[in-house]
Amino acid sequence: MAKKKGGYASALEFILSREFFGMKLGLDNISSLLKKMGNPQDEFPSIHVAGTNGKGSTAAYIDSILRQAGYKTGLFTSPHLVDYRERIKINGRQIGKRFVTDFIGRYAPIISRKKMTFFETCTALALAYFAYNKVDIAVIETGLGGRLDATNTLTPLVSIITDISYDHTNILGDTLTKIAYEKAGIIKENVPLLLGLMKAEPKREIARICRERNAPIDYLRKNQFARNGRSFNFDYHNGDLNMKNLSSSLPGEHQISNAALAIRAIETVGSCGFRIDRRDIREGLRRTDWPGRFQIIKKRNRPLIILDVGHNPSGIKVMVDCFKELFPERKADLVLGFVKAKDAARAVNYLEPITKRVEIARLNSPRSEEPEVIASYFRRKSSLCISNSIMHSAQKLVDLNGPDDIVIICGSHYGVGEFMAGQNRIL
Repeated sequence: MAKKKGGYASALEFILSREFFGMKLGLDNISSLLKKMGNPQDEFPSIHVAGTNGKGSTAAYIDSILRQAGYKTGLFTSPHLVDYRERIKINGRQIGKRFVTDFIGRYAPIISRKKMTFFETCTALALAYFAYNKVDIAVIETGLGGRLDATNTLTPLVSIITDISYDHTNILGDTLTKIAYEKAGIIKENVPLLLGLMKAEPKREIARICRERNAPIDYLRKNQFARNGRSFNFDYHNGDLNMKNLSSSLPGEHQISNAALAIRAIETVGSCGFRIDRRDIREGLRRTDWPGRFQIIKKRNRPLIILDVGHNPSGIKVMVDCFKELFPERKADLVLGFVKAKDAARAVNYLEPITKRVEIARLNSPRSEEPEVIASYFRRKSSLCISNSIMHSAQKLVDLNGPDDIVIICGSHYGVGEFMAGQNRIL
């Protein structure tokens, strides 16, 4: 691949500049570019993961298990928290700056000419990287929706839809059936689909599309996994895949269902020739690293910090449920920021019962919701403060609290990522 003058910083600036072209759903641009690249998406097997929440965690579990089994894996997720290169990994290592630079040097003209979006550019870069490095298998997370998502150029070994709830309703639709239709766009003819726990309405729509495309569908059911303290048992097909005392590196009941989906995906690719034993599953789940998902940070003489990227009402609810389980009868101080169009009112309704003081901060993003708008949804105004900085708010609450107290930073990948980038200055 030809070198580009200007280096990685210039290449990254070019990629980030694609955000000015907004969000344009559709496959024409990405398909055209991939064809010129020799269709790299066809050069490796893949697993395709969609859903409103939990798709990143499910993808991370699958990737960890496959790596534990000795396979060379590609992992494409979004968004990133601190470093853009987090989005694209092989065997857990971020994409090299040299490859990013060379890719942009070669394909910038066509990307510019076609006015390709940020996510289209990221997707093409990831697929090229995985093909060039001859990964054994790649786990690919959708960006938004599924039907018109740039990742939907894949024909995977198995598709996964983790859950369906309300998010991006201005784009995907204002009912669960409409959202399910868009997510179910990843379903391919004769490719099996694994379906996570969800309400009957979206489940019916997804089943309908599976019938149209002759895609076998397998439903995750609550009776297939059971919690046992901090571990869980998994039982599938009446004992054909029965494992006890599995431990997840990620806390919360919702992560157990994501882990169960990952186990099912591993079993499915096992029928395609991949050899993964039960020890690989057990160790892969235990070693999964997925920052920002109820991530607990504890430093000496500082309050306990919880970071969570839950950014819509359903994501906030599972975070609150996890907090109540791990810290019963406790309350926390909160640093909160949302992007626009995230139904902050419902999210606040879940958050308010577990909070003492609340710092509502403006995110370092043009998409940030106005803090005053978020504040209007809280019933208890006396404990609220408004800030123009996540870091200023975090510093304030860390200084006000002692080692027995809890501070939660949540509501957006932007806010959590900003804290992670500067946490050493505070902690």
